[in-house]
Amino acid sequence: MEYNKRILVIDDTGQLSTMMKEAFTEDEGVEVTCSSSARNDLRKILRYDYFLIYIHHDGLIADLHNLVDYVTAFLNYTKPVIYAITSDASAMATIDIPGLGFMPKPINIDVLHKQILNAIDMLSANRSINDVSHLPGNYAIDATLREKIQKNEKFVLVYLDIDKFKPFTDYYGLYRANLLIAYLAEVLNKATAQYGSKRDFIGNVGGDDFVLILNDYEHAEDIGHEIIQQFDNHISQFYTQEDRDKGCIEVLNRKGVKERFGLISLSVAMVSNEHQHFDSTDEVYVKMMKAKEKAKQISGSVMLFDRSK
Repeated sequence: MEYNKRILVIDDTGQLSTMMKEAFTEDEGVEVTCSSSARNDLRKILRYDYFLIYIHHDGLIADLHNLVDYVTAFLNYTKPVIYAITSDASAMATIDIPGLGFMPKPINIDVLHKQILNAIDMLSANRSINDVSHLPGNYAIDATLREKIQKNEKFVLVYLDIDKFKPFTDYYGLYRANLLIAYLAEVLNKATAQYGSKRDFIGNVGGDDFVLILNDYEHAEDIGHEIIQQFDNHISQFYTQEDRDKGCIEVLNRKGVKERFGLISLSVAMVSNEHQHFDSTDEVYVKMMKAKEKAKQISGSVMLFDRSK
């Protein structure tokens, strides 16, 4: 999966717009959008997923303070990084606008190009960090796996999914469900620290779905068994004593009928490139989801390792 890396250039002269467009012509996935500082023009192109915004201060028609206020108010939730590029040294010293940085001219476009690409990668990774598990999300997961494939490095992709998580959340509420997510993240960190390497990757796809990208085949099963053991040994602590004694919870389904669910368990599916070659992340994910579906059909916590050739 490719992620568009969006940059907005606000430029009333067209000079910076031309430079930025040319600099990123050959960068796949990078999208440079240009606009004047006129409100009517900005309304048409402002969107919530800009990573970086560059304002060409030289020749700017709009008031800089009002312009930054307008843009940051519109993009309040994402808070992109905003720079004003200027040849006016006094502006850098006297203008104090929260959230705005100044870049002096002359611009070395090659250096700026590399800086922007590095900054967007960092911002992308930071945006995808899960606020419950504090683990990187889809952007970092996909980038890490893609790098493994491109460099032909060995890997084991481990997909972990909590069984019966939705009934648990409906019954106990979001707070306890988040505690469970945080606990599983802790288990994954400890298991990889014990049996894996420092370069092993741990990510949270979202909700109760987690991913490990391990760097060797040797200890993958040890890590999987350790995760399941720790999870099963301590999962009862998330239930009340009454529900532990019953061994189940009763939750109303969509038809308004009470349905019984046993204690939650963990499905672990693994796919590696030990005996098979992958050309894309999509190929790995398709293989992984098939293994996950098989694991989900088995009652209780289970680990399946696809070793097909």
